[in-house]
Amino acid sequence: MNHQVRLPLYLSWKALKQLLGWPISRVHTWRLMYDPQYAERRFPPCHKLGPHRSSRPVWYTPDVLEYFKRHGLTVPENVVFS
Repeated sequence: MNHQVRLPLYLSWKALKQLLGWPISRVHTWRLMYDPQYAERRFPPCHKLGPHRSSRPVWYTPDVLEYFKRHGLTVPENVVFS
């Protein structure tokens, strides 16, 4: 039986935590994205949905799944983007 996992093309913080089980806090996620100390383990950068600095951050799902694969985290198979 071929089971498919439906994921959005862009992940909000809530989707990153609930759908993919991201175990790290917001603050440390931002460190992983921007701190030079974590350059070799860089998390994919987020993009903002609008021009305002308080706009919601989103991550491109294929980049996040690739990061999970590189770092040995569980990745769903047969992903379908909706």
